[in-house]
Amino acid sequence: MFENQIQSQKDKLNDQIFDHLCTMLREGEFKPGQAVPVSKITKAFGVSAMPVREALTQLLAIGVLDNVSGRSVGVPALGLDQLKDLRNVRLEVESLATRWAVENQDQEFLDEMNSLLEKLENAYQSNDMRAHIKANFEFHFRLYRQSNSQVLIEVINTLWLRVSPHLYHLEPGKDLKVSNNHHKKIVQYIMEKNSESAVAELRGDINDAYEILFSSFNKSSS
Repeated sequence: MFENQIQSQKDKLNDQIFDHLCTMLREGEFKPGQAVPVSKITKAFGVSAMPVREALTQLLAIGVLDNVSGRSVGVPALGLDQLKDLRNVRLEVESLATRWAVENQDQEFLDEMNSLLEKLENAYQSNDMRAHIKANFEFHFRLYRQSNSQVLIEVINTLWLRVSPHLYHLEPGKDLKVSNNHHKKIVQYIMEKNSESAVAELRGDINDAYEILFSSFNKSSS
C-alpha cells in the first residue's frame, strides 16, 4: 500500500515538472539551439535532478527537445523546411479543430472567448509581450478544446511546443495588432456560425506569424 502511495506521489511530481517545462517552452524561456539547464530547473522547482530528467525524456520522446550538444538536451534549432512543415500541419489540424468548435459552440464558450479577446487587447495596449503570449495560448486552446477531441488537442499541443520557442523570440510590434484583429474576426464568425470564414481567419493568423518567422530566418541566414 505504501509503495503504491509513494509511486503515486512520484508520478504526480513528474507530471507537475512536465507541465512546468511545457509552460516554459510555450513562453519562450528556452532559446533554440541552447541546452536546457537542468541544475537551474531543479533549483527553481526545489526538486532533485531525477524528475526533471524524466520530464526531459518525455519531451525528447515526442520530438519537442533533442540533443543539441553532446549529451545536452535542448530546443533544436529548426531549419526553414522543418518550420514550413510544422506550419502546414498546424494549418490542417487547427483548422479542423476550429470547424468542430464552431459546431459545438455554446454561450459559455462564447463568453470565455470574448473575455480572452479583452485580455489580448489589454496586453497589446500595454505592450506586454509576455501577457500577450499567455493570452494567445489561452485563446487558441480554449477554441480548440471546444472541438471536444482530446486526440486533436494532444496533437496540437505537441506542435505548439515544438514551434513556440522560435515564434516567441520575434520582436513584438504592430504584428500583435494584426493578430488581435484575426482573433476578433474568428470570434465574430464563430458567433455567426460561419465555420469557413472562422477557419480562414485562423489560417491567416498562423500564416502571418510564420511569415515574420521566415523573414527573420532569412535575415539571419544571409
